[in-house]
Amino acid sequence: MKITGLRVLIFERRPDPHNETPEYIVHQTRQNGLAIIDTDAGLQGLISAEATYLRQLARGWAGAREHIEGRDPFDRAKIEDLLRRRFHWHQQIVGLLDYGLWDLAGKALGQPVYKLLGAAREKVLAYASTVHHNSDERFLESVLRAQDRGYQAIKLHPYCNCDDDLRLVYKVRRAVGDAMILMIDTIAYPGPYNRYDAFRLGRALDELNYYWFEDPLIKTDLEGLAALARECKVVQIRAADSAESLAECANLIRYGGVDIVAAPGMWGITESMKVAALAEANNVKMEPHDFYFYGGVASLHVALAVTDAFYELAVPEGCFDTLLYPGVYLTPPEIDPQGYIHAPALPGLGFAVDMKEAERATVERL
Repeated sequence: MKITGLRVLIFERRPDPHNETPEYIVHQTRQNGLAIIDTDAGLQGLISAEATYLRQLARGWAGAREHIEGRDPFDRAKIEDLLRRRFHWHQQIVGLLDYGLWDLAGKALGQPVYKLLGAAREKVLAYASTVHHNSDERFLESVLRAQDRGYQAIKLHPYCNCDDDLRLVYKVRRAVGDAMILMIDTIAYPGPYNRYDAFRLGRALDELNYYWFEDPLIKTDLEGLAALARECKVVQIRAADSAESLAECANLIRYGGVDIVAAPGMWGITESMKVAALAEANNVKMEPHDFYFYGGVASLHVALAVTDAFYELAVPEGCFDTLLYPGVYLTPPEIDPQGYIHAPALPGLGFAVDMKEAERATVERL
C-alpha cells in the first residue's frame, strides 16, 4: 500500500455561541474540516480538525509531496522524522498527519487503533469539560446538566481570577455533592496566577477534594510548580498542555512539577504514547488532551491503551463537537448512563463520515 495524495475539505463556518467570556472568544464562529489521505489500495485515512490546522497541513504537504506520496503509510516514524527535521513541521501538524496514518493502519489490518497499541481496557470514564461561562449561575446550570446526563466527573474552565475562582469551586462542590470527581483547568496561557494565588486556590482544592489542578502557573516556572505539587496533599497538579516537545514534558517531571502530565492536543498518537511511557517510567500519570475536532477520537484510543486516563467531552453539547455539523459524523463518541465512553468497534480510528453530507458542508477544497 502506498500513499497517493491528500485532499482537504474545509466546511462552512457555523455559529459557536457557547464561550461566553470575552477574553476567551477568538471568533464568534467555528470552522472545521476533513483531510483525506488517499492510497493505491483504495483505503482512506481521515483527519478531523479545525480549518486553520488543515490548511497548514495542506501547505506542508504541497512542499514535501515527493517525500510523502509513494511511501508506505506504515512507515510513520520515517515519514514524520523527515518532516520534522528537513521541513521543520511543527509537532501539531505532524500530529494531524499521524492520526491519519494510524487510521490507515487500523483499516488495513481490520482492527481499531487501540488494539494495535495494546488494549488495556474496553471503556473509559469521561469527564464533562465546561466552556468559560460568564457567571456562577451558568456554571452551575452546566455542571448540574452534566450530572443529570450521567457524568461522574466534571472539569471547570473558570474565570482565571483567583478570588472569583475560589468562590466558584466552593459553589460547584456544594451543588454536585461529595461523590462527583471535580477538576479545574485554568487554561489562560502563559498562566493565570502568580504563586501566591496558585497556593491559595490549591489549599481550597485540597479542602474540597478536587482531583486535579491544571496549568496553575506558567509552564516555565518549574520551581513554582514543584513547590505547589509538594504543598497540595489531595489535589494533583496537571501540566504540559502547552508543551511543545517531549523534552518539555520530561523537564516538568524531572523538577517534580506534575503529578499528571498531559499529552498535548494534536501531538498525534505516536507522540502521545511516548508521553505515556515517559510518565509510567517516572511514576506519574498521563492524560491525553484534546477535543473531537483536535483528533479527540484518536485520544480515546490512547486512553484505551493506558490504564488510568479519562476522556474529555466538551459541554454544553454542541461546542467543539460533531453537533456543529449534524449528519456529517455518523458515530460521534457518546457516554453511556454510567458516564463511560466505550471502545470504537470500527477499524482504524473508528469514526464514520457521510461524505455526501461532508461535501454539502464544504466551501473550500485544497
